[in-house]
Amino acid sequence: MDLLVLGTAQDGGYPQAGCSDACCRHAWKTRYQRLIASLAFYSRRNCFLIDVTPDFKYQYQLIEKTIKTSPHISGIFITHAHLGHYAGLLEFGLEVMNSDAVPVYVMPKMKSFLENNAPFSQLVSLKNINLVAIEENQPIEMNGIFSITPFQVPHRNEFSETVGYSVQSSSKSVLYIPDIDSWEEWDTDINNMINKHDIAFLDGTFYDKKELKKRDIKDVPHPSILESMKKFSSLDVIDRQKVNFTHLNHTNNVLRINSKERNEVLKQGFKIATDGENISI
Repeated sequence: MDLLVLGTAQDGGYPQAGCSDACCRHAWKTRYQRLIASLAFYSRRNCFLIDVTPDFKYQYQLIEKTIKTSPHISGIFITHAHLGHYAGLLEFGLEVMNSDAVPVYVMPKMKSFLENNAPFSQLVSLKNINLVAIEENQPIEMNGIFSITPFQVPHRNEFSETVGYSVQSSSKSVLYIPDIDSWEEWDTDINNMINKHDIAFLDGTFYDKKELKKRDIKDVPHPSILESMKKFSSLDVIDRQKVNFTHLNHTNNVLRINSKERNEVLKQGFKIATDGENISI
């Protein structure tokens, strides 16, 4: 089984709509982009996604290019009801792929949200997707290929719960937490979680709390990378190398190659997730 990083940007992608500031100007000019944060786990044609984004058509193409055939989307696991994490479900509807009962694994509030709000409710009624209820801390066995366990994390839960996922293959384990308000608000020790997993993709939305100029950072709480690196400073070298920062906002300078912020993250022994990275697990 392999892991494919489908995207690493925050919900608006990179560059972001409406932004012509310095952070996005070069990206618009050169047509450089980062797709919205998502992971794929695949074995031959069988492909499972964590989150399905507005960039899904490009990410589907990335999977095709990687496996050299059309993938069979065998299941989708949703973290929460914010734009970048579930809106790609619409691509499975009548107007586009017209899929047949793709399993979509969701927590109770997320399930209710999709069932009771158009246009997503149409995907359910037309049986383009099949909603499968999951429970916190209850492992789901996926045809003997891997198991995946949801766990709740504190985040802005306007419409649904927010979960991270722990994925266990036959040989490696992967931790995925693209969104969390803060590590301190969570009743779980993140350093212990990193220690227990082989690979960790963690919320790196902002490098610091000063980069957001046009919104109050209190309205979009995330642990900054600076705060996370301080929190993870007790980790040894091997555990630091497990950490891949993802879900990067367009204002985050770690997106810029050779930026001092990016170099500082790497200097401290951490990694920055990259679109298209393929990892055998």
